[in-house]
Amino acid sequence: MLINRLFTEAGKDPLSSFEFVKRVSEIRNPDGSIVFRMEDVTVPKQWSQVATDIIAQKYFRKAGIPKLIKKSNEKGIPKWLQPSVPDAERLQDLPENDRLTSETDTRQVFHRLAGTWTYWG
Repeated sequence: MLINRLFTEAGKDPLSSFEFVKRVSEIRNPDGSIVFRMEDVTVPKQWSQVATDIIAQKYFRKAGIPKLIKKSNEKGIPKWLQPSVPDAERLQDLPENDRLTSETDTRQVFHRLAGTWTYWG
């Protein structure tokens, strides 16, 4: 199947035309107590605070993401679509409590979801 390119340019990050800003996402109970708080959440500038809170609370992977990854080199899969796996060898060089991270940038979510859907296709 061939799908013609419409809204992006080859070799250029499709998200480069958007401006991104850092915000704080905070969700409170009716009594004012904080249920969820995340600082330095990077989102498109034009997004509302509600959109920021939803992606930070519901869509960011919060833990367990290896800081160092590598491509798995699956046969028959184009290089740009190769899934990533933890780079166990390089991770061993990091302190144990510094090997995992979480998502804080919407671009991470966008690339993760688009890559997953493309890989499935």
